[in-house]
Amino acid sequence: MLHIVTNENVDLYREEMQQAFRLRHKVFVEERGWSELRREDGQEIDRFDNEYAVHMLFIDGDHHVIGYQRLLPSTRPHLLSEVLSSLCEGERPVGPNIWEWTRYCVEAGQRERGRMLSPVANALLGGIVEWGLHNGVDTIIIEMNPLWLLRLVQFHFRVTPLGLPQVISGEEAVAVTAKFDERTLARLYEMRKATP
Repeated sequence: MLHIVTNENVDLYREEMQQAFRLRHKVFVEERGWSELRREDGQEIDRFDNEYAVHMLFIDGDHHVIGYQRLLPSTRPHLLSEVLSSLCEGERPVGPNIWEWTRYCVEAGQRERGRMLSPVANALLGGIVEWGLHNGVDTIIIEMNPLWLLRLVQFHFRVTPLGLPQVISGEEAVAVTAKFDERTLARLYEMRKATP
């Protein structure tokens, strides 16, 4: 089940947030090799895990966090504005309807196989769209591997690159905006039903 954690309810999710930070460490430091993020406590936490962040946790029936993502308002400092600004060649997108999607990760055994989204991945992506539509957000900023461009279009996001791909920390990355609406949510629901 997807849980949304904000500054208002984070006290109810202390253990789950620690699990989420450990999952981030496992995926980004141990699997992907982002060694500059390594911490002794095995939790991946950065300066953007602040009172403005919206955390989305997928928690299974055994109370384990097996999926995670974070949203940051574009009107506050975020990765594109502070760390990855070279990925944006023109004017940086800013507005209350635009949030940045970062730190998406899913436990290894729960990931998609082939072209289909896993149930956890679908719930996370659907969570962004549902939360966004409910909160006046219709666009996300993403720094990602360019191979994801086609997938986002298949999910009925309207994707616009902000610049050309660059190699960052040994991986190719491109910054995009991805607009969504009710059709995006309907497409994700449709795919959810088709997942075995």
